[in-house]
Amino acid sequence: MIIAIQQPEHIPWIGFFNKMVSVDEFIYLDNVQFKKRYFENRNKIRTPDGWGWLTVPVMTKDLYKQKINDVEIDNSRAWIKKYLNGIKSNYGKAAFFEEVFNDLADIMNKEHKKLVTLNLALIDFVRTYLGISTPVLCSSSICEGIGSGLILDICARRNASIYLSGPDGRSYLRAEEFNENNIEVNYHDYVHPEYKQLKGSFISHMSIIDLLFNYGKKSLEVIKGKS
Repeated sequence: MIIAIQQPEHIPWIGFFNKMVSVDEFIYLDNVQFKKRYFENRNKIRTPDGWGWLTVPVMTKDLYKQKINDVEIDNSRAWIKKYLNGIKSNYGKAAFFEEVFNDLADIMNKEHKKLVTLNLALIDFVRTYLGISTPVLCSSSICEGIGSGLILDICARRNASIYLSGPDGRSYLRAEEFNENNIEVNYHDYVHPEYKQLKGSFISHMSIIDLLFNYGKKSLEVIKGKS
């Protein structure tokens, strides 16, 4: 069985979903340390001037070592309207705006307490919209740990024969330990496809919603490199 393991990022880029459709089981790595100024609570969207951030405010004061699944959204701030208006102003004229935006807005307007709940709801929407059926689990329901040891433990407990790692795994995975456990490590060196965006020249590594607004359900063909 081929397994991939990755943090449940906020409306992730298309490589996240390419990895998901490339494996037999996808594990959300939700019980590791939250990274500030990374992609767990924000992502990039295309704007007329290039790109900008969509950001979910979270509680971080004196919570330096909190895990992703413990992070709470700062709902004391009136952020949802601004967030949705940012999407509207940049994608309102896209071909599939209405088809995608209404469901996104419904998810955002539920005022989730935890960031992971919001992120997984958004990822599940994309999975359902595109017909991605890869089984998913959260690492917090499997085991605890850190670093390479945690990844190996998850793979062993899920009976993986192949672990599909992101490119960064080359710098921290102890591949020899995977080999000793009869688990082959492969790397997901995804080549980002170019597609037509609403305005201007193409900019890669935007949130998946950039592709969805422009291509609708045909987005999966782009993700797979079949467009």
